[in-house]
Amino acid sequence: MTLVLTEITKVGIAMAADSAITKIQGNKIIEVDEQGWQKLLRIPKINAGISYWGMIGAVTRQQFDNWLQDKIASDQYNDLYSFANYLVSELNKACKNVPLKDRHDVGIHLAGYSAWSDKVIRPTFLHIHNGHGRILMNPKYDHNKILISINPVWDSDSRKLFEIHNDFPNPDISLIGNLNTLNNTGWITRNGDFFLYAVLQEYINKAIYFINLSQNIKIPKKPT
Repeated sequence: MTLVLTEITKVGIAMAADSAITKIQGNKIIEVDEQGWQKLLRIPKINAGISYWGMIGAVTRQQFDNWLQDKIASDQYNDLYSFANYLVSELNKACKNVPLKDRHDVGIHLAGYSAWSDKVIRPTFLHIHNGHGRILMNPKYDHNKILISINPVWDSDSRKLFEIHNDFPNPDISLIGNLNTLNNTGWITRNGDFFLYAVLQEYINKAIYFINLSQNIKIPKKPT
């Protein structure tokens, strides 16, 4: 199952992806390929990175990393946003400008550098996808209202055509608000089968915060 993550901080951009491609036929997993695909690719022309998640086989029969490499090699863009617009057009063209079936969620992380509202070039994250989704925890409690189990499942809206979502900087937040996020907590977007990661990250962040209260320990060490 996929896990892709993009983190934006004042230091720059970090992107990570697993190496597995799950092949499904009918509603059954027939193979997990961990050798033949790239799920995180560079876009040297614009100093950016790209990764993907979801039911990519519903978009094109071509191996998806090769499909993306063809777009990266194109002369149809010259910056982050023109590449994003080009990619959206090509994704929708591949789907014959018809939304995929419901539960065929597909998304692309695109991170690079662009001018913010004050014209200063900073890290930027765009999320291209065909509809929103979320994890529902479905908690179960006993008669004393103590949590005894959860059943996390993915819940998604009806699919639509691919669109660009300006995740960071958030256009609905002031420049100062976005700068505060960049310079302090940073921005993280994760997709795929990320439930276990999300639980671990919450407690690791708390542990690092507590450790960093010490005057002599800093994790991560501040860049010089």
